[in-house]
Amino acid sequence: MSLLQIEEVGVRSVLTPQDGERALSLYDFSLNPYQGCGMGCSYCYVIRYPFAETHPAPWGEWVRPKMNAPFLLGKARQKVWGKRVFMSSATDPYQYVERKYRLTRRCLKVLLECHLERLTVHTRSHLILDDLDLLKQFGDRLVVGFSIPTDDDSERKRLEPKAPTIEGRLRTMRRLKEAGIRVRAAVAPLLRCNPERFAGLLTEAADRAWVDTVRYEGQTYLRDRREDVIFFRSRAYREMAEELEGRLWMAGLMTTHA
Repeated sequence: MSLLQIEEVGVRSVLTPQDGERALSLYDFSLNPYQGCGMGCSYCYVIRYPFAETHPAPWGEWVRPKMNAPFLLGKARQKVWGKRVFMSSATDPYQYVERKYRLTRRCLKVLLECHLERLTVHTRSHLILDDLDLLKQFGDRLVVGFSIPTDDDSERKRLEPKAPTIEGRLRTMRRLKEAGIRVRAAVAPLLRCNPERFAGLLTEAADRAWVDTVRYEGQTYLRDRREDVIFFRSRAYREMAEELEGRLWMAGLMTTHA
């Protein structure tokens, strides 16, 4: 496994406006304190973005901390005042380098002053618990979207080996929920799972859940996994997804958006 290449950068803007044509149309802005991601999940759609396609290193082996992100966000307080913010759409704000740079934590401190209508923090990492004190201060304006695509850690080891374990994610989700923070399980994209078992685990760990299937498999690192591509295009995969969605609906967890 290659060492992570870290490239500290300054940027011109840290906020990306969202519009009605985007998947995040329920938000006014997305916020990415980092570019790139050290977790390098094989199904990640961000590999299709120009900044990822043109980088000389493979996806998952580099990250660019945006060193001036908290400063730029502070200058944009008026712009985000009372708005809806999604953090993050093209990186994990709690990837492992966050423990060194604390850019996400510093951005959260700025956002606390902006009286947001809504903040969604999206991650798959236990490092989010480092900021539990700040997160609780957002009250019911905050939702944590937690990426958990399977209940099977052997699937995680195959397709997202650098990401936290499935049990670790479930444990983190339960901790957040116990702290009074709303937790939305993001089963996106759904990988191989046991739908009955998975639905039961999510019922304990999350308040809501949404499911999305594998897309763009030909444009991600899944393209090199022929057996996986065949499965994700199969009837068996669609039936597995339908069973999981049905069980989540029955449990009262299912929602239709991120």
